[in-house]
Amino acid sequence: MGAVYLRENVLPRRVFHPKNVNLAPPLNPRILEGRFSMNVYTPTVFVLIAACVLTAPVYGQPVAAPNDQPTAFQTEALPGNASAAATGRGGAARGGGGVQANFVATLTDDQLAQLHAKLDELNAAIKALKDAKADDDLVVDAEACGWIVETTLRIPNAYGDSDSLVSPFNKCLSLLNAGLRRAQEIKDGTATWPQNKGKVDRAYRSVVDGTAQPYHVTIPASYDPAKPMPLYIYLHGMSHYVPDMGWDWAGTADRANAGGNGNYIRVEMFGRGNNSFRWAGETDVLEALASVRKRYNIDPDRILLAGFSMGGAGSWQIGLHNPDMFCGLEIDAGVIGNRMTMDGLTPAQKAATATYGIMIPHAVNVLDVPLVGYAGANDAQLASSKSIRTQLEKEGYNFNYVSDVYSLGKDIDALFLANPGQAHSHATGATLQAINEFSDLNFTHGRVIPDRIRFVTYTTRYNQDYWITVDGMTQQFDQARVEATRDAAKANYTVTTNNVSRLLLSDMTAAKKISMDGATIDFKSAANVLLVRNAAGLWQQADPAADTGLRKKHDLQGPVNDAFFDSFLCVTPTGTPYSAITDERGKEELARFSAAFTKDYCGNVRTKDDTAITLEDIANNNLVLFGDPGSNKILVQIADKLPIKWSKDSIVVGGKTYSPADHVPVLIYPNPLNPQRYVVINTGLVTGGGGGGGMNAGYGDFAILQVSHGDNGKLSDQVVQDGVFDAAWQLPSQP
Repeated sequence: MGAVYLRENVLPRRVFHPKNVNLAPPLNPRILEGRFSMNVYTPTVFVLIAACVLTAPVYGQPVAAPNDQPTAFQTEALPGNASAAATGRGGAARGGGGVQANFVATLTDDQLAQLHAKLDELNAAIKALKDAKADDDLVVDAEACGWIVETTLRIPNAYGDSDSLVSPFNKCLSLLNAGLRRAQEIKDGTATWPQNKGKVDRAYRSVVDGTAQPYHVTIPASYDPAKPMPLYIYLHGMSHYVPDMGWDWAGTADRANAGGNGNYIRVEMFGRGNNSFRWAGETDVLEALASVRKRYNIDPDRILLAGFSMGGAGSWQIGLHNPDMFCGLEIDAGVIGNRMTMDGLTPAQKAATATYGIMIPHAVNVLDVPLVGYAGANDAQLASSKSIRTQLEKEGYNFNYVSDVYSLGKDIDALFLANPGQAHSHATGATLQAINEFSDLNFTHGRVIPDRIRFVTYTTRYNQDYWITVDGMTQQFDQARVEATRDAAKANYTVTTNNVSRLLLSDMTAAKKISMDGATIDFKSAANVLLVRNAAGLWQQADPAADTGLRKKHDLQGPVNDAFFDSFLCVTPTGTPYSAITDERGKEELARFSAAFTKDYCGNVRTKDDTAITLEDIANNNLVLFGDPGSNKILVQIADKLPIKWSKDSIVVGGKTYSPADHVPVLIYPNPLNPQRYVVINTGLVTGGGGGGGMNAGYGDFAILQVSHGDNGKLSDQVVQDGVFDAAWQLPSQP
């Protein structure tokens, strides 16, 4: 896949002598070991191809998991849908709406003309720099200023601002002038902002869509490029701009200034707007992190993840899914949802829920990363911290309940705090001091490789914790669990698993004995030992190099939305479709997705005709195909290699047949033309709500939609069959 995560070598376990952290006498929390392992995100540079889609028909809903969980938990603060939509199964819109801002500015024709002229001037300067082979690491910092304005101009009514005294025109004009200033400095060879101290606006070029995405970095005056420094990652709460196009994320701090905490570099992630750091928003965090590590000397053992409100939600997700990435988690008033099990869900609903909709059972993963969870005592988001603590107690861990607002793990490095009388706001006073001291200690001691791992996942997208990797699951999108211990000499391993079909053990050169689910395994020592279940369900060693068959694995496991974490390219048909109504539906879906991705992810949906697709396109992108085998030449090439059979006369799914005249399949599958990439058919990212925030919405691996015109003449679709492909990417066996 294009997005590659490489976890680096990490430090051996260290003995940590705890320091007292006092909220008020006689409170005395213990802080245990800190841990870290770093992912490096390797982006491919793409040429930005602007697409201008201004309307977004919304019509119907794929599978959404039923809300049958307890109601005592908080509701996530995310944008809603701006317009009503005809609904199918599930009842909500597909995403791409957004609540109206309190104040909506209207730009005059003259102001719009000035912005377009200035944007053209900046784009021309950027093109000239690229033609001159200027350093793209500098060019992208200037280009981000223009991309923010261009995105704003592409979205109707995107000038909303909760403060009517702030002029969107002046904001946009300032951004364009800043971009032109930086472009001129690059041309003149006088660019100084990369060496500046204090708060600096930087950007990276995203592998997802080739766009220039911004972030803030604060460099302390004490920073020495020759010495590695800790990194504090901060994920912001929901912006008061709706939608948030990034007006405040670029165009400032071109001149050196003092400031910043002298102990670490701080990076604030934009996350592509108000999308709860999901899908491309999550990728933004990883890509920006890779950019910071490329530009500054970061200590890979001392990277801490923090966030508030919406950013707290992102921190829960990224931190619990990747417990070996950070030396600590600092989560402030972040929502986590309330689902505890997958009970009662269909396979497709499980798939739609697995990525972000069932986070609480991941609580056990914090065994390997120190956690402080905070919310105001009167904040509904406090329920998230409580649910994690309760789950840890179910897992057998014990807490010292010092007071109603203070609890400390006795046998796990977890601290939970709340400010009395405080609602949804940042920590203050003694609580803030305790959080800072907790994080400072994690910075001091860094990440530690554990000899005991407890790891839960529901998808092989998130499959690694230090020296164990879940390389395959027996039942897709059900809970998989690994409990593993080893002795200090790394010689003897005891592992128990549930719903795991393939397990990779790393750092195994000294290994002498492996017990898997109670059975001793014969194996040959190697740096990495792959164990697989055979046909009898017994564990045996396998050769990783022999893994050549089509199977579900990391970055290639579905469901449909999984394709949009990485580089994707939409492919439009040029031929004659089987059905006029399904062709109409494909065009509307592409328009909806293009507008929603622009607004909710500050993104660019790159599109090519089927006749223009190259081998490079196939090699570097997940292909999102619209149309049918009659109209799309790429679909013609792969149709006979897909599990769902689609001809002019019928659509066949297992033992069921549908008419192509008013039915259309949507699906995700390894691209037969490049099985290391996905092919997606007839859908974009589906989030179930504005801002890309739906936890439980979306398709499984496939669905059959019945398409029709309503009484109002608008298109709607209804899911009539859906499901999940098995571990070998085939249709499941019929009962």
